[in-house]
Amino acid sequence: MFSQRYHAISLIAVFLALGIGVALGVAIGENGVVSDASKDLENSLRGDLRQVRSNNSDLRRDLDQRDRFAVAAYPALVRNLMPDWRVGIVAMCSLPSGYTSAVGDAVEPAGGQVDSVTVIADPLPKGKARERLGRRVGRGLVSGSHFIDGARKDLFSTTRGQYRGLDAVVLVRGCDGSKRKAKGRAKRSQERFEAALIDALRDSRVKVAGVEETGTDPSQVGYMKDRGVTSVDDLDLVAGKTALVWGLLGGEGHYGVKSSAERYLPSPPD
Repeated sequence: MFSQRYHAISLIAVFLALGIGVALGVAIGENGVVSDASKDLENSLRGDLRQVRSNNSDLRRDLDQRDRFAVAAYPALVRNLMPDWRVGIVAMCSLPSGYTSAVGDAVEPAGGQVDSVTVIADPLPKGKARERLGRRVGRGLVSGSHFIDGARKDLFSTTRGQYRGLDAVVLVRGCDGSKRKAKGRAKRSQERFEAALIDALRDSRVKVAGVEETGTDPSQVGYMKDRGVTSVDDLDLVAGKTALVWGLLGGEGHYGVKSSAERYLPSPPD
């Protein structure tokens, strides 16, 4: 991912190119020919543009080197921190593409594995006592009860794994308004179910963390804060994967690069 400085320099290059076009246009419009002064200006601007492009290339190389270092260093930051952990991904509304592999890339170098993937159906089948059902599902996901095996076809729009019990849960909330199908009373009922499910997870023995990527809009960090769940807002970065593993090991808080983050990373685990 390129830095803000790289994007700023790219914009400067665009404006320089526009300046060349404007200068040439004015000269031709007024005199019918390009004057010596306009040629000098053109040459100067083209030289500046070449310099900016060269600087961009240097920045891109520096960023690539930084990213390669981060990827190479990551296994050493998390090695053996989650030995044989079974990690479940639980998504509300939808699970954006790439999240399963990103979570796997985070936990596997630490010794864990993505054991199950669950996307809560939206809308849920009609029924009452949503809070009670949500708590039962949350407990079932943690313990691997037969209830989950019997209810997964009705309650989950996507389901993968054996549901043998979990050591940690990674929450993803793909509810950005446009993807949410439940409306009105059904939506409120669904939200009560989701809140009860998360409460049941937090009350259990498992570690829970919510994640999103740097480009997630609107951000779901506020929802995670309201539910008392540790959050990571930059899962697509190596730093975000580090924060996820360290957060699941007890680093409670809200981490990442967005304004809602409290810190960049949790404290390293003992």
